[in-house]
Amino acid sequence: MSSEYERKLIDMQYQMRENNAYLNDYMKDLNTWTDEIKKKEESLKNTTSSTTKDLPPVRNFIEPPKPKKKSKKKNSSTKTSSSIRSHDYHSWDKYDVDAECKRIDNEQGDGDDEDEEDEEDEEWQEQVLKQKAEYYKDCGNYQFKQKSYAQAIEHYTKAIECDPTCPIYFANRAQCQLFEQRYGACEADCTLAIQLDKNYLKAYYRRALARIEIEKIEQARQDLEYILTREPSNNDAKNKLDELNKNDEIKRLGRIYPLHDKPIDKRSTKPLKRIEIQEIDTSIISSSETTKKKTIVIEEMDTDLPSSEPIVPPSSSPSPPPPPPSPSSQSEKPTVTEKPSTKSVPIPTTIPTTGFQFKRDWSNLNNQLEQQSIYFNKIPPKSYKTIFSTGLDSSVFSRILLLWSNQTNIDEHLIDSMYELHQTPRFDTQLSFLGNDDKKLLKTILQRLQNEFSSTDKIQTVLRDYKID
Repeated sequence: MSSEYERKLIDMQYQMRENNAYLNDYMKDLNTWTDEIKKKEESLKNTTSSTTKDLPPVRNFIEPPKPKKKSKKKNSSTKTSSSIRSHDYHSWDKYDVDAECKRIDNEQGDGDDEDEEDEEDEEWQEQVLKQKAEYYKDCGNYQFKQKSYAQAIEHYTKAIECDPTCPIYFANRAQCQLFEQRYGACEADCTLAIQLDKNYLKAYYRRALARIEIEKIEQARQDLEYILTREPSNNDAKNKLDELNKNDEIKRLGRIYPLHDKPIDKRSTKPLKRIEIQEIDTSIISSSETTKKKTIVIEEMDTDLPSSEPIVPPSSSPSPPPPPPSPSSQSEKPTVTEKPSTKSVPIPTTIPTTGFQFKRDWSNLNNQLEQQSIYFNKIPPKSYKTIFSTGLDSSVFSRILLLWSNQTNIDEHLIDSMYELHQTPRFDTQLSFLGNDDKKLLKTILQRLQNEFSSTDKIQTVLRDYKID
């Protein structure tokens, strides 16, 4: 029970390390992107940009005229009546109540006119901002056609500042982020566009492409399936989803080769020929094959040992030939079957440049130690980072340790291999999860390295990096 708990604990620690490494890479990419944007903003502030002058007249922005305010008509005849004292009855007799009520109604109407004017000003400003946003969008579209994606991002950003309620600006900027390989920013812009318009299928498709690049396969599949539910005739989403399914099938079953390279409409329409199959007795074939495969083993005997049988001197008279064996005696003798010899797999001549090519060649060698040693020594140590860019497999690492331990002499190539292999991603994690047998092999290699070579900086680095408890 304790061993199972420890195994689960180790698996959980390994998963946490993987997640932390992925998060650090993502944050590092995001920080570099923000630093680049800040530098570009500072350079644009310091130098006067002439990008708008080089643009063709896509749609000249003309600020619409501000609506004229209605001039208030002041009624000079109606003057504010002075307050009448309570004991002045003569003045109260002359007071016109209807005129005063009319004056009060006119003042309230002037207040309503002012509110209407404020609303008209807000509508006018909103209209100006929307026209500016459209102008910046057209500039961004022109830069996008010119493949100036960085400048297009700046124009789309200005359009978003003018009108942050339009999902098209976010989706267009996400497309530029996708071409600039800023997949995290592309996913964020697509998510904002979807929040503004849940039926915007282009944003779903671009977010799926970005999620595929950052290895969020399941979420990308959900986006593609949603597109096909809303628009079943979308060929781009259908092809991308089929590609994801094929990759999953390849990972599950290995590489799959199609039975026919040509499509059905381009295949031959001629009728196939029927070949008659003749049955042959397998006993005759097996007997003939066994007679061909028989080999005579010659063993050298020591001449000093006494022979168990007395030596018979050759007689002068020739001895009669032995009688031929009868068929019954031949049938009574057991047939000797020899084990077929394992043929050595030819070593690939091309040096691998990708991890997929290395895994394919390594598995084709069928764990033959000599062929794997020759194949691995042909690979330049400097190319380990590209071949093992996704990490080193534990079974491959155990096999490499066995190859190193079986070498008769430790040379400079082995030292370079050990030094460069440590630079691959997550190598320390594989080193910490080595088994007892692999640890013994590594200790013998390090001991031989320390005894047979003089101490240099590279050797000291190798001894320090490969040190295990």
